[in-house]
Amino acid sequence: MRQAAGWSGVAHRELRRSVLPTILLATVILAAIRYAYGSAPPASSSSEGQQIGKILSVRKVLQNYYFVSRYPRIHYYLLYFAVRTSEQIYCAEYETPVIDEIDDLFSAKDKDVKIVLKGKTLTLRTPKGWEFKARLVKRKQC
Repeated sequence: MRQAAGWSGVAHRELRRSVLPTILLATVILAAIRYAYGSAPPASSSSEGQQIGKILSVRKVLQNYYFVSRYPRIHYYLLYFAVRTSEQIYCAEYETPVIDEIDDLFSAKDKDVKIVLKGKTLTLRTPKGWEFKARLVKRKQC
């Protein structure tokens, strides 16, 4: 009888060793799936507030930063742009050292762009795909 009891104990331990990792793996996978679906915003909220507008004007202002170092100076530009939607005209300010962004914004003048307003922030997406997250400013700055 003792031998039979020994076999059942070994079989029970072997079963526990193979089942426990499987249960842990399934728990991790289910938690990851739940997190992925729970953290994603609802489909309707991504397009809330999205409007189509037209860029009326773009103005570039060089910011002078003085650095004392052995590396070359990087020029930052403030871009002021006005966008007209069906409702009103918005003026925004965006700072960048990236010349390609500046060129794309100038080339998008008089073209339709997508904008999203959230508080004092205007997010603009140009036809070429550049995205500008700008701060709303007074209209006279444009």
